[in-house]
Amino acid sequence: MNEAVEVDCPKPNKVKEQIDPSISIEKIQGQLDYAQKIINILQVKVNDANGVIVQLEARLQIANEDKENILKQVEKMGISPV
Repeated sequence: MNEAVEVDCPKPNKVKEQIDPSISIEKIQGQLDYAQKIINILQVKVNDANGVIVQLEARLQIANEDKENILKQVEKMGISPV
């Protein structure tokens, strides 16, 4: 049952990339710092959004429980929901 399967994988090109001498380490570091700040801001936004979602889910669950309790009370009074 355990037969070996051969898969042809493309071999990486051995072409050396040219390094642009006009790009300095400081410039690249600045771009990396900027990208990291964007990532941090996005993480905060996602965390905030997740917090809102959790609160909304809790409110929805409480509202559904309240609805069920109200329907039970109304039923006892002889009123049936539409």
